[in-house]
Amino acid sequence: SRHGRQYIKKLHGDETIMNIAKKSKLSTMSMRPNFDVGRGTSGEDVYSIVADMMERTFTIRNDKDEVVAQVAKTTKALIQTAVFGSGSESTIDIAPGVDCSTILAIVFGLGQVGTHFVKDGLNNYVVEPIKDSITGGLIETAGLEGVAQAYTDVSNDAIHESHKLAKFQKFCSK
Repeated sequence: SRHGRQYIKKLHGDETIMNIAKKSKLSTMSMRPNFDVGRGTSGEDVYSIVADMMERTFTIRNDKDEVVAQVAKTTKALIQTAVFGSGSESTIDIAPGVDCSTILAIVFGLGQVGTHFVKDGLNNYVVEPIKDSITGGLIETAGLEGVAQAYTDVSNDAIHESHKLAKFQKFCSK
């Protein structure tokens, strides 16, 4: 869409867990920014988000129209935005029983919707496919497909083990 759509993917792999899209002011008949959050790449809308006119506060509602989270920029962030042009500190109030990681993924994705539309389009449809093609061609030509896959597997395992170690260290430090 011309307003942009942000796809939120898992850390490992290409599985898209949700997408966030800005709705047009004409379709919502509102001057306030509205967003929809859907499952996967094009799934049903699960959450709706309405911001205030200045996009300082956001209300996240589930498909039953219940408020599940409130996001507000802090005074410090508002001052930084006024002085320096950007300030990202926010407070997030999440309702009991709501998955915090889902809400955080929505908040991070929300900041990206439509902001890099042209750049993302160029990267997604021109630059990245060319890079992938060149890299794949070089690996194939050199006969290194097995080595490249082994390296990917080992690096993914190393990251997984480092996350386990960090959790263990955090547990022991308490």
